[in-house]
Amino acid sequence: MHKVIGLAGHIDHGKTALVKALTGVDTDRLAEEKRRGVTIDIGIAFYSDGVTFIDVPGHEKFIKNMVTGVSTVDAAMLVIAADDGVMPQTREHLDILQILGINRILVALNKSDLVDPEWLDLVADEIDAYLTQRGYAGTTIIPVSAVTGDGIENLRVALEKTIQSITSQDRHGVFRLPIDRVFSVKGFGTVVTGTVLSHELRKGQSIELFPQETVYPVRGLQSHHQDVDKIQFGDRGAINLGGASVEELGRGAFMGSPGMFQTGTSWVGKLEVLAHWKKPVKEADRVHIHVGTGKREARIHLLEANQCEPGKSMLAQFFFEEPISAGFKEKVVIRYLSPEVTLGGGELTWAVDMRVKKLDSRLKHLRILDTDAVDKLIFAALDFFQKPLNRRDIAKLLSVAESKIHSILLKPELFRSHQDSFIKTETFEVYLAEIQATLETYHQNQPLGKGLPREQLSSAPTPLREFILASALQAGILKNQGDLWQVSGHQGDLDATDSAVQANIIKLFTESNYASPSMETLKSELDAQGNAVLQWMIQNKVMVRVDKDFYLLEGQITHFFKTLRLWFKSQPELTIAQAREIIPTTRKYLLPLLNYAERKGVLMRDGDIRRWVGEEL
Repeated sequence: MHKVIGLAGHIDHGKTALVKALTGVDTDRLAEEKRRGVTIDIGIAFYSDGVTFIDVPGHEKFIKNMVTGVSTVDAAMLVIAADDGVMPQTREHLDILQILGINRILVALNKSDLVDPEWLDLVADEIDAYLTQRGYAGTTIIPVSAVTGDGIENLRVALEKTIQSITSQDRHGVFRLPIDRVFSVKGFGTVVTGTVLSHELRKGQSIELFPQETVYPVRGLQSHHQDVDKIQFGDRGAINLGGASVEELGRGAFMGSPGMFQTGTSWVGKLEVLAHWKKPVKEADRVHIHVGTGKREARIHLLEANQCEPGKSMLAQFFFEEPISAGFKEKVVIRYLSPEVTLGGGELTWAVDMRVKKLDSRLKHLRILDTDAVDKLIFAALDFFQKPLNRRDIAKLLSVAESKIHSILLKPELFRSHQDSFIKTETFEVYLAEIQATLETYHQNQPLGKGLPREQLSSAPTPLREFILASALQAGILKNQGDLWQVSGHQGDLDATDSAVQANIIKLFTESNYASPSMETLKSELDAQGNAVLQWMIQNKVMVRVDKDFYLLEGQITHFFKTLRLWFKSQPELTIAQAREIIPTTRKYLLPLLNYAERKGVLMRDGDIRRWVGEEL
């Protein structure tokens, strides 16, 4: 695994000179840097085949570039001049290292040739006390002089120990490279460089630019100034992009596996205020947030109180001025808007499309993300978004390859799937039980009812409810007629009172002699119980719809077909007049009946006559 060491420290403490003493490379590549003797942009030097140095600016005006430089390092060498000791940018650089979670540091106490031994010991003790206070107890401090070469070999030994202690692993399975340089090479085209944070990229693949969300083909790759077929986790890499222009790209963007990173202007996450910051961060404060190699202006919406005191942390929502892309739990540096001073840091968790309210019940799911257990992280995402998520959605929210979650999602005790979307099995069972209980109560109270509309079935958020209904319908647990739902297998039975009502309706239809009342009229004359019985009779085929608003009893339909059969046993055809002789009713009811017989394939019309075409007489 390739390893990256960042050099940090106050301006003029000798970072660039130390890199040159260790590697022979002058990382000040810009003409202005050489003219002024000040590092303005980050510099790159290869310490060995497997180790890269990133030299960052020490001047307070170039903190943005400093954050860019250390955003991708595994460890840091903090350079402090013996004749100055700890200075403002020493403190701020250490803040930034701490915020970004860079726990391995080594101190190069440079310019030791400019002070006497007693002073050198005193400065070393002060540095040790300061680092201990800041949580870096026991940090190795090596006196060194980049000018005379004194202590360089001791520094190499200490560096080797630090390098050997780096055991970072790529757990994500998706490619990502934050862009720290963009340039054009004549004859080749646009090239971007950066440190590979995860996975690998091969020549000929496609890669996406975030947050622009533009996909480019990879025409060529380099690492350590050598053409390679692939770059992988930890490498310093250069990517030659097909069809890209320098203007389209820039620091602050990153290259990643297509479709696998979130983009948005609103993010939920965590704010952490430095203990030595002079005042609380308040609701709606505007800040600069350094994300990867970029800086964006944002407004803070605190989710647990109206202000966050120094030394404290709090869930927050960040509203950016423009869309940004990030990975899951991406660490960021937060600086005050004016003057630009580092006040703290935090994490970006998920891009959201709504304003989250203070003390929202879903916030508890953001407090349990400090785990490597993938199933628990998937649970948290499903609980927070309160909707089914497909495999790719989940992978994107956790910044991992789909292969990392595939086998976990297939565990039925953990997740319920439907059409390649997933919810927690526990969620499915809780809300399904609620739906079933609601319907059972309904069936008990209204045994003849057609069912309940979906809006009355559950307290579940709409996307979850729809997932559960569709899944339960497919599994045969529930049934529906249009938008009315019942428990599968439910068959309402008539009690004695209902049977009496049914008998009255049957009597009314029987006595009507095929001239039955319209359904609209009948419903208006029946009470609620009568209408429930009427619907039951229709659902159970006791009554049959002949035409539009014209219904007859199933027995009347059967008698009508028997009468037709008897007629056609002795006659080849039937006219309307003849039909009125065997079925004594008016044309208003007779024509729909004959048309019904045609639709059922019993009669065939030929002008004004009908012929039998049903089963053999």
